[in-house]
Amino acid sequence: MPTKFPIANPLREAIFACFAATTYLVRPDLRRQLVLKTGDVDVAAPPDAIHDIGSGIMDGALNFSQHPDGKIAFSAPQGFIIYLDLIEMGGAGCIERIHATKTLGGGSLASVADLLLLRAVTVVDRGSDGDILDFEWLLSRVIETDKLPLIDAEELDWLYRAMAICLGEVGCLVVAAILSENNASEASLLLQ
Repeated sequence: MPTKFPIANPLREAIFACFAATTYLVRPDLRRQLVLKTGDVDVAAPPDAIHDIGSGIMDGALNFSQHPDGKIAFSAPQGFIIYLDLIEMGGAGCIERIHATKTLGGGSLASVADLLLLRAVTVVDRGSDGDILDFEWLLSRVIETDKLPLIDAEELDWLYRAMAICLGEVGCLVVAAILSENNASEASLLLQ
C-alpha cells in the first residue's frame, strides 16, 4: 500500500537491483522497452523481451530462479527475495501502451499518470481495498504533479469507472479536472 514515506533504502536498492539485473537478460536493442511499472517489481515488456528474460532465467542467470508455481524470484544482494512479475505489452498483453517513461538503468520507469491509468483497470476488475488505496494515492500524485497524457476512449472509460467506484458522483468532476488540455473535448463531455 502506498504511503507518503519513501520506500526503505534496503528495499528500494533491492528493487532497483532486480530491475537492473532483469534488463541485462534482454537484448540491448529491447532494453528501453522494459518498463518498471510499480514500486514492487512489475515489468511491462513486449513479447520478445519477456522471451529473453525467460531464456536467461532458464539458462541460470545469476540470482534468478523460477518457482514451481511460475513465480520468478530474485535473490537481492540485501539478503532477501524480490518477486518479479512480467506483464506483456501490446498484442495479446493486458497493457496496450505506456504513454511516458523516464530512463531507469538499462530500462524505463512508467510515469505516475500511466500507473494511475493501469491501476484504474485493476480497481474496476478487482476493486480490493488495496487497489482502491493505491488508486487514490496515485490520483493524489497526478493531481499534484502530472497532467494526464492524451488518452483514448477506452482509457477514459476505465478511469471514469474507477473514479465512480472510489469517489462516487464527485469522480466525474475529478476526471474532468485532471484531463487537462490534452483531453479538452473529453473533459467538456463529462461536464454536460
